[in-house]
Amino acid sequence: PIQMLAFYNAIANNGKLVQPQLYKGNTIIINSQIAKQANIDSLKQALRYVVTNGLGKPAKSDKVQVAGRGGTVQLEDGSYIAEFCGYFPANKPKYSIIISIHKEELPASGELMAGDIFKDITETIKYN
Repeated sequence: PIQMLAFYNAIANNGKLVQPQLYKGNTIIINSQIAKQANIDSLKQALRYVVTNGLGKPAKSDKVQVAGRGGTVQLEDGSYIAEFCGYFPANKPKYSIIISIHKEELPASGELMAGDIFKDITETIKYN
């Protein structure tokens, strides 16, 4: 999950890949530009669309615009991982988060379950 979070964070940072951190501190740049800016812009637009008009609607907040994507995978043991990864505010990203839920059985949905938790987090943070 940390690699996925780093990738979404790079999209939010206009292509700059930085080491994820839990608090403000020195930013460690891993790659100054992971892709062409036009490709980054397309990804940002797609991730916003997923939340506003696509399967990621459970992550949509009335307080802040969110960009992200969810997914679900079945593991070899038959259990599931449901995830939603994204960033917000979508127009000027400040936070990137990944929600990962391990489920022993169905139902398991990254968009519905993890997306809903993502939304709760976005609406808990105080914005200035």
